[in-house]
Amino acid sequence: MIMGVVLLFMGVNYLKGFNPLSQQDHYYAVYDKIEGLSVANPVLVNGFKVGQVTGIRFHEKGDGSLLVEFTVDQSQLKIPDDSEAMIFSSDLFGSKAIEINRGISETSVENGDTLIANNQEDITEAVRKELEPLRRKTDQLIATVDDILGNVKAVFEDDATLGLPTAFESLQRTVLTLERTALNVDSMVAENRVVFQNVMMNVNGIAENLNTHNAQLSNIITNFSEISDSLAAADFTTTIKKANSALGAISSLTNRVNRGEGTLGKLMVDDSLYTGLVQTNIELQELLDDVQLNPWKYVRVSLFGRKQDTKLSKADIKRMKEMIQEEMGIQESKEE
Repeated sequence: MIMGVVLLFMGVNYLKGFNPLSQQDHYYAVYDKIEGLSVANPVLVNGFKVGQVTGIRFHEKGDGSLLVEFTVDQSQLKIPDDSEAMIFSSDLFGSKAIEINRGISETSVENGDTLIANNQEDITEAVRKELEPLRRKTDQLIATVDDILGNVKAVFEDDATLGLPTAFESLQRTVLTLERTALNVDSMVAENRVVFQNVMMNVNGIAENLNTHNAQLSNIITNFSEISDSLAAADFTTTIKKANSALGAISSLTNRVNRGEGTLGKLMVDDSLYTGLVQTNIELQELLDDVQLNPWKYVRVSLFGRKQDTKLSKADIKRMKEMIQEEMGIQESKEE
């Protein structure tokens, strides 16, 4: 019965990873916190299990630190005295283990020595640290959104927002007008597609003509350049001065004519010459009429001794009328 109990105890410990038949070395490490490490958690070297945790208790200093005892059952393994016993998460579920990170010292630890303790950052803590900036940004964003919502609420609660529906309707009408304009432009482009194609063909033809007559255009531009150089070299100042002098003389002559000075001025201002010319023209016409009616008054020719009859001309009739009017005027003045 005693043997059975002993075998049962050894079997349970063996299943937990404790092999009482193997040679084991005991080591210690002092941690401020063990992050969920418990007895029978594995001890690894380069990912290979070499032992397990055998005990955890508070350190005798009473400062709250924890003394962890673990075994290493590989006697051929040499552990430098600057090696580090680091607690880390061995899986995604948070199971803990101790990883011995071998140092570079040439001196090895002895059974019962204390190794340097260290804690790897927990996955949860790492995630929390990674999410901390995002959390701060989220808090800032939420505060900004709150401010925006407060401003929007203040705007919509203001009296000035009473005209917003009308403004929105006007904006909607504007958008509809733009849409109709775009449709009209599309239809116009579709209807005049052939015209546009012809225009583009003409433009291409013009471009080809320009390319063909490039040399001639260059000659024309050169000629224009030479002409402009010649004009630039010409003495425009003297020419303009002469033109100004001639215009001044013409202006002086025009002013004298307007004032009636000189022969041309008298002709332009005094109408006596015009009146005399008109009167002369009338008398010349009457003379021609008299010559036509009574040529024998001016040319005395007698044929076979016969006298020519004398006819009164328009001038004679006019003179007779004037004489009669003068006599009648004299008579009327005498009667008065």
